[in-house]
Amino acid sequence: MAINFSKIISGFNETLGMFNKAIPIYKQVSPIVKNVRSAFSTVSSVKESIKEEKIKEAKAFERPVSIIKKKSDERGNINLDTLTFFQ
Repeated sequence: MAINFSKIISGFNETLGMFNKAIPIYKQVSPIVKNVRSAFSTVSSVKESIKEEKIKEAKAFERPVSIIKKKSDERGNINLDTLTFFQ
């Protein structure tokens, strides 16, 4: 079995030809992929901020559920029986 250098060199030449075609494609596509990733992260952060804003709006309309009105009688004893749910 003899080593045929011409076949090795032609195979190496074909491999280099493939790399010469693939490297420019990679250089063109990689920024697009990075931009798509950042676009997805931006969309997810916008969704989270919208969700937080809706929660803040809902909390703005809520009022405390149990506020205890303290009433004292003539002797100064505090009566905690009265609960106010809405003001």
